[in-house]
Amino acid sequence: MTTPAPPPPSIDTSPIPKGRVSITPNLLSRQQVEALLEDAKGLHRHGAFVPGGLRRRKNKDAGSSGSSTTADTTDMKTTTDEATRICDICGIFDDAEKADPSIGNIDAREDLLDLMADLRELLQVDLGIRLSESMELQYLRYPGGSSNSSSEKKKMGFYGRHFDRDPDDVSGSTCRRKISLLLYLNDETWDAKRDGGVLRAYLPAEEKTPKRSSSDGKGSVVSSYQDITPKGGTLVLFDSASVEHEVLPTHRERWAVVGWFLGHDDVKITVKKKRRRGDDASKDSSPRQQSRTIYSGQDQPKKRRRKKKKKK
Repeated sequence: MTTPAPPPPSIDTSPIPKGRVSITPNLLSRQQVEALLEDAKGLHRHGAFVPGGLRRRKNKDAGSSGSSTTADTTDMKTTTDEATRICDICGIFDDAEKADPSIGNIDAREDLLDLMADLRELLQVDLGIRLSESMELQYLRYPGGSSNSSSEKKKMGFYGRHFDRDPDDVSGSTCRRKISLLLYLNDETWDAKRDGGVLRAYLPAEEKTPKRSSSDGKGSVVSSYQDITPKGGTLVLFDSASVEHEVLPTHRERWAVVGWFLGHDDVKITVKKKRRRGDDASKDSSPRQQSRTIYSGQDQPKKRRRKKKKKK
């Protein structure tokens, strides 16, 4: 008799409004992580990744990372700066969409969109906010390297301390980054001391809460920051304008999905009925249909038929 798979862990979103980090270890199974990693690596091998850029306003250095096709970007420019960030990115709604369908694992990519639809709904329900039907979503790769010499040190990936959205941004954009998301695609043997690449999140200054040194939320008293080990399947969520963070240098190739749910700061909603993944209430519209609304391009793409790979 086959042992049934355990249910996915529940996601605690309560830290997000407090300017803290929501961490859910093992949200994805090992098989799901491997399928997404297969997709990301396939796209990388075929040149779909580009150097990670810094988004800045032309008249004010107050940008954030990544690229957006839904928010107001008319006054934005993207530059690469290896003194601040070394990594490669692949936009799932642009770079990956342009790749040949035979590259990577499209089924895994479609399942990822389903998950994003469910997470968007969960965040709206739990936080009482309205999020845009568009979002930013990317694969992210940090190169591994050694710090034995100055020349080798340049090969290590990292991302300096920053906010995903400037807390003082008064640009008037109608839709901004609201909730940041990370979903790690590394294996379970990742060791923070050996491999580096931890996500360091700085806690609100007024709280001075002890550091938690691991992804399960347990650790020793050190200082007012939190280190999250990027083990595969771990989901991280936080407020884009409240949590300053950085990625420490990577001594091993590091993979992740990174995304931003977009929203309006002044819009609050009240939801009477919660819908969770697998609930009957969600069957009114299929997850596949919901995922198609999470598209960050200017036009809604045509629904793609999923092609199963033939077994040899």
